[in-house]
Amino acid sequence: MKTYRLNKIVLRVFNNAEKFLNGLTSNTLDAAQNAFVNLHGRIVATFDQTKIADDEFLIVIDALAFDGLMAHIQKFLMLNKTSTQKMDLKAYWDLDRSHQLRAGEYAIEQKAGRMILSPNELASSVSQNEFTQYRLEQGIPLFGIDYKADDFLLNVDEYRFVSYTKGCFLGQEPIAKVHNRSKPTWKLAVQFQDELTPEEQAKMTSKILDPLSLKVMGFVFVKNLF
Repeated sequence: MKTYRLNKIVLRVFNNAEKFLNGLTSNTLDAAQNAFVNLHGRIVATFDQTKIADDEFLIVIDALAFDGLMAHIQKFLMLNKTSTQKMDLKAYWDLDRSHQLRAGEYAIEQKAGRMILSPNELASSVSQNEFTQYRLEQGIPLFGIDYKADDFLLNVDEYRFVSYTKGCFLGQEPIAKVHNRSKPTWKLAVQFQDELTPEEQAKMTSKILDPLSLKVMGFVFVKNLF
């Protein structure tokens, strides 16, 4: 079993949860990933989500995003009479999908592997370097490491966190305008360091030596030429 412990906070969202999340988030509620954005389409927090009961969801956010997210949603929680609760669940990345779910655990599918939410301490058998290598090979950036709050959502990924058919949500207008009329100016991509300008090299994240090419690679925002 190949698992990696993540620095995440799990929130239970309940009481008018569907109405609250539909109005504030950029993706549909049956998707695995979603995002809170501001009026300008800039990231407040990206998150993973799963429905656990009628009108009740678990959302998994990076610990670094928690304070900013709560400040962003507080007035909307009050208006909708929606509640949130921190859950005593730990988040792990199941790289090879081999973990057998136990009672009280949840799985959220990822681009590669899956996320496990568990009340139990699981063995973290993958090192940080191994997980970084895995993320680069699979093209999986992380909030707080490879992108951050206030980045324009579509620069990070044009499709992973967004539905263009779900209807209105906070920040929809700038996101729809960029998608329909042009393309995001920047694109977060995995690149080899020696293919970048000195300025781009200085902005690389998750840098690691690729064992096949023996070249340094990492994530970086590059001009979106297409």
